[in-house]
Amino acid sequence: MSRLPLKRDIDDPSEHWDMLDLILETVRTHFDMQVAYLSEIVNGNSVFLAVSAPGFEAIAFPGAVLSLQEVYCQHILDGRLPRVMADTSAHPLAVSMPITTNIPIGSHLSVPVYRDDGTVFGMFCCLRTTPNPALGECDVKVMETFAGLAKKQITAGLRQRSEAAAAAARIDSAITGDSLHMVLQPIVSLQNGEPIKFEALSRFSGEPYRPPNLWYEEARAIGRQVDLESLSISKALALLDQLPPDMTVGVNAAPETIATGILADIIQTSDPARVVVEVTEHDVVEDHDRLSLELDRLKALGVRTAVDDVGAGFSGLVALLRMKPHILKLDIELIRDIDTNPAKQALVLGMVHFANQTGATTIAEGVETTAECETLRQLGVQLGQGYLFGKPMEIEDANAWLAARRSTR
Repeated sequence: MSRLPLKRDIDDPSEHWDMLDLILETVRTHFDMQVAYLSEIVNGNSVFLAVSAPGFEAIAFPGAVLSLQEVYCQHILDGRLPRVMADTSAHPLAVSMPITTNIPIGSHLSVPVYRDDGTVFGMFCCLRTTPNPALGECDVKVMETFAGLAKKQITAGLRQRSEAAAAAARIDSAITGDSLHMVLQPIVSLQNGEPIKFEALSRFSGEPYRPPNLWYEEARAIGRQVDLESLSISKALALLDQLPPDMTVGVNAAPETIATGILADIIQTSDPARVVVEVTEHDVVEDHDRLSLELDRLKALGVRTAVDDVGAGFSGLVALLRMKPHILKLDIELIRDIDTNPAKQALVLGMVHFANQTGATTIAEGVETTAECETLRQLGVQLGQGYLFGKPMEIEDANAWLAARRSTR
């Protein structure tokens, strides 16, 4: 018997596995057996997925792999062995198989588990080392009922497994193909409209067509967030050589990506002094110490740091104090209609005061009207970003926009 490094990926949420474990334990005790397990038939092998076998863990455990030639499964599926064997010694084929003696197996009850398309997924089995004269044909029906309960858990898991595989294929395609490219949106001074920098934003041309944030959410769900963000940052930094040397570029990264240390390795191959790293994730930062360490490493390279979506629930004051960013980007929801909303004006004024006290620069995101722009300027916000100044654009259009803007000044 070999062991597979099992990843319980049939609908990994624990409640499904807990239910399978409970079903197996119920089966084992109901039939007075010592071992109950659910197996999957994979490439000529029987792979144990879930097991209830107190005292027999050495021979029956999740991840155990047995060739179909060694076990009863295929013989039962082909009708050479019955589904119920109250005494295996009464069946010559079972007696001739080494596994019957090696375990030993004195009694055995097993039924197949089917996928929705009618193909065999695996086997639902229980056994004990001695004969069990209480077993009979009527127990097969009971066993099938339990197998049906297990199938519901498996079906949900197979569906999720399929969805996860499809998600992995989509993200792999985005990473290895050419569907991901970067566009640039300008950031200007609210005092005089002078162009200050650009923010690099991701765009995906691959299927399915959906907003960039959904691509990154999916990448995160399958553990590929760091890979996708690293690629987008590399592509963004590649645009620096095509911009005037006084222009900086902001790149977005989640705390998890920054904490790996990979960002510093990527950025130091370019011009760190022309890079702003915007911390983007809305979730609670899990490892503040590691994040702070890597942010300090970036700052030592000359990188400026920003906290995105301030005011949207991401950054409490404690988090801001820990990260000590150079830039606070005020969330678009705070900016929308700020010219007519005194409560938003009060919040922004407080954030501007906080920024002034900590030496940070403020950027208002999503500025779309001259009224919003004027209100923000009066509140002391220094920089602005939004459709009022320029939409996200390709590198050629960004240079043309920049040249036209500067020619009028």
